[in-house]
Amino acid sequence: MMKRDALKALTNAHAWVGLIISTILFIIFFAGSLSLFREDIISWERDPYFVSSESGASFSIDAVISQVVNDYQVNTHGYFILQMPTDEQPSTNIYFEEKIPAEEQQEHALDKQLDDHIDRHLIISPDGKVLGDGNAFDWGNFLYQLHYNLHIPEVGLYFVGVVTLFFFVALLSGVVIHWRKIIAKFFQYRKDGKKDKLLDAHNLIGVMGLPFHLMYAFSGLVFNLLIVYQISYAVVLYGGDQGKLFKAAGVVDVHLDESNVAIPVQGLDKLLLTAKLSLGQVTIIRMSIDHFGDESASVTFRGDDKSQFSTRKEVTYHIASGRELYLTKNNYDNDIRGGLAVIASLHFGDFAGYSLRMLFFVLGIGTCYIILTGNLMWLQKRANLRSEKQNKLGLQLVKAMTTGGFIGTIFATAVGFICARLLPIDLLDRSDLIGQIFFACLAASLIVSLLIKAQQQFAAIFLKITALALALIPVLDWLMLSQGIVVMFKAGHFDVLIVEVMLLSLALCCWLVSSRLFSSAEAVVNEQPISLNDLAENLIAEGIPSIKVTS
Repeated sequence: MMKRDALKALTNAHAWVGLIISTILFIIFFAGSLSLFREDIISWERDPYFVSSESGASFSIDAVISQVVNDYQVNTHGYFILQMPTDEQPSTNIYFEEKIPAEEQQEHALDKQLDDHIDRHLIISPDGKVLGDGNAFDWGNFLYQLHYNLHIPEVGLYFVGVVTLFFFVALLSGVVIHWRKIIAKFFQYRKDGKKDKLLDAHNLIGVMGLPFHLMYAFSGLVFNLLIVYQISYAVVLYGGDQGKLFKAAGVVDVHLDESNVAIPVQGLDKLLLTAKLSLGQVTIIRMSIDHFGDESASVTFRGDDKSQFSTRKEVTYHIASGRELYLTKNNYDNDIRGGLAVIASLHFGDFAGYSLRMLFFVLGIGTCYIILTGNLMWLQKRANLRSEKQNKLGLQLVKAMTTGGFIGTIFATAVGFICARLLPIDLLDRSDLIGQIFFACLAASLIVSLLIKAQQQFAAIFLKITALALALIPVLDWLMLSQGIVVMFKAGHFDVLIVEVMLLSLALCCWLVSSRLFSSAEAVVNEQPISLNDLAENLIAEGIPSIKVTS
């Protein structure tokens, strides 16, 4: 009896934890699934406008730096990052802070914009020319930020971490609940009973994707709650000395104090060749400069060692003298930093090409389906309770969060892609406007869902509209930018095609689910409601305890 009560309590906890975090978790996993192709989405949005068939083989860092210095006043105290060109992406991206002239600072102060710099993101062609402003093409990064902090300033990162923690609890409780029949009923899928179909799909996809889910729950906790671990370790193990903690974690500080002596930034092409010799068989993907334009300036080259799993190396030089300040020998020379790099590679799926990312994408969308079926089963169970015991407002709220939150997220994403293609690239605050439109669509979906009682019919229609919106995006691509896309194809860059296939796959899924919902909505009119006793007996047969009541 005690075992049965414990299992019942665990089942209730699993259901309620899943229900409470369901909408946020759906957004996290859906945005995360798309973010696996973040670089492709960025290229899809940007490159048809600036496509070039030239190779980046003759790319010169010194020439690019010279161009930037002539056109912009780089902030010495800020960051300067350059992403190196690759065969897949021949254009270069540069991120830096530009100083605001003193007279403009006074105007900004009147507007209560007290920053003394502007964040710049420049797109550079293989021959070193500035092609455009990269800040206008931020849709891929918007989805990625939605995945890890929901675009909530400061606390969003930790909020997602707490949701991930509850997801981890739901995973473990689900395994315990279904452990007795996890093998015997592994391939069971009963297509006749509506509840049975949802339960079997929920269990089957959940068990098949369990290693994937555990990996994402654990790695998400590490990334989003890392600051909590750092504070705990610093207080408990290092007496509050965070410097000792960073040193033990392999964080090497090669920072040089500024001398306030300005010198030209040059000789980086030569240092790049030296870095390649020092690092060995490493593909250098990023260069960063500390104290740009100061005599103390240093440059760090970072790259991936493809001969080993998830191994990154870097080397730092003093630019003026060419003196080596730091050189890794084996994945940052530290097990902690190396371990974090491994976790990052697993989380982003960037260690085995597109095939692995496609698998992770399918598993991520499958997780979204698990979240959906969990909510639908909870709603079905509540629908079979006596009407006088129902909290109608709460039930309507859960229905609206399931329809408006889940489908609304997909719809808002489709609208975001459409806006990223339709809005002029020189529009002021273009990226911010697309983000605002996304949240407006999501909020409108939730409000409309709250006002509509016929949720199943509404969900079916809403899914069809979403499917059509997703299918419209490739049409817009070819109507507006066919010439640039063809040039990309000829140069061997297929980012647009990859994004289009992903969106059309989502459109097909939405259309198929919508068709099933229409069929179910017609059938439910003639369907006799299942009694609570029958429902309880079915749940007990599946190893999910309930309470048998008499009417």
